[in-house]
Amino acid sequence: MFLKKIFNNPNQREIILKALVSLFLRGGGYGFGFLFIWLIAQNLGASIQGIFAIAFLFLSVGSMVGKFGLSTAIVKWIASHPNFEERRIIIIKCLGIVFLFSAVLALVIFFGSTTIAFFYKKPEIVTSIKIAAITIPIFSIIEIGSAVFKGTKQLAIFSIYFDFLKFLLPAVVFSILYFVFSVSVIELPIFSYLAGYSLLLIIILIHLQLRFKIFISKKGQVTFLPVKKMLKDSYPMLMASSIVMIMGWSDVFILGFFVDEADIGIYSTAVRIATLVSFTYTAIVAIMTPKIAEYFHMNNHQDFKATIAFSSKLMFLCSLPIFLVLFVFSEFFLSIFGEVYKEGSLVLKILLLAQFTNVITGPVGPIFQMTGLQHTLQRFLVLSLMVNLIFSIALVYPLKLEGVAIGSALGMICWNLLGAIYLKKKRKLVTWINFSR
Repeated sequence: MFLKKIFNNPNQREIILKALVSLFLRGGGYGFGFLFIWLIAQNLGASIQGIFAIAFLFLSVGSMVGKFGLSTAIVKWIASHPNFEERRIIIIKCLGIVFLFSAVLALVIFFGSTTIAFFYKKPEIVTSIKIAAITIPIFSIIEIGSAVFKGTKQLAIFSIYFDFLKFLLPAVVFSILYFVFSVSVIELPIFSYLAGYSLLLIIILIHLQLRFKIFISKKGQVTFLPVKKMLKDSYPMLMASSIVMIMGWSDVFILGFFVDEADIGIYSTAVRIATLVSFTYTAIVAIMTPKIAEYFHMNNHQDFKATIAFSSKLMFLCSLPIFLVLFVFSEFFLSIFGEVYKEGSLVLKILLLAQFTNVITGPVGPIFQMTGLQHTLQRFLVLSLMVNLIFSIALVYPLKLEGVAIGSALGMICWNLLGAIYLKKKRKLVTWINFSR
């Protein structure tokens, strides 16, 4: 009955077909992402992987703040403005704002790298942090450019850029430098990201120019969607995305003060594996986000709720087998990176439970962001961040890696449950799995 309904419903068929394409591309991208981590672990060791994790922390947080929430907002704006010229103006303004903000943040982190290394008591990370800082504007613009195609519902193109090439190119650069030119400096992993992302940026900008003529100046209609309004709309999304990012990386940040680089490398590998549970979740969210933005904008409540209900079922059914396999065989998957990584087995199980809770509660975050509830989501996230930090800091000394994992898991579970309960009580919208619908 469930399959019959899918084939008779064009909206659900579209979600399924696009999800399959996205999963294929995302699967390939994740494969290269894990290959990258495996190459570091096997050839450079857990310590250098830990240094890379710290550098990538600053790259990720810096780009998240530098985007000012526009990588999420641009999907909503483009999905609700089909006019070519309006879309062109949106893209140009977003790219300009993001470049300015991310460049300023990059300069702050670049010149503060020595101070950062001093507080971590790890002077060897200075150069890696500087390279990460240089990469921030590049990565920020890549995410904006990729999001454009998400907003136009060209999910295959979005996935090629955001899910595939973003992982492939750094792995290729690393392999060439290490195996062909015998480069083995501790900065090699983060430099590979700088070089790979630079190439990807060029490709995306050329594509945007061919599709939207972003480098051609046109007079008139420049007052459409003023920058002040854009920043006002995107600010709550910045706060929400930043808090989620901080929760995701707070564990590495805190561990940097209490454990050595090798332990950080083990922990960051467990985090990477745990995110596989949300693998299909993320792919489906990428497809449904512009749809629910469009349906909400058109007041099409029936398709709006039906899309959410169907997506929740799909997320659960696809994620459950992944969760079970990774949970039962956690040591095996960690041992692929080396015997020492098996020490992170309990960490991996804790993080897997948190990721699966994210799946069970459904697409809570995207619904809040696409329906004007960003401020409410922000309050839930702030509370969850406090839960995360309090438990992580309290437990890191006695439990080390496992303590921080517990804090991180509680933070993620907190905002997902609060968000799902709020939508049910205040908006009569059920986001979690329900096979009776």
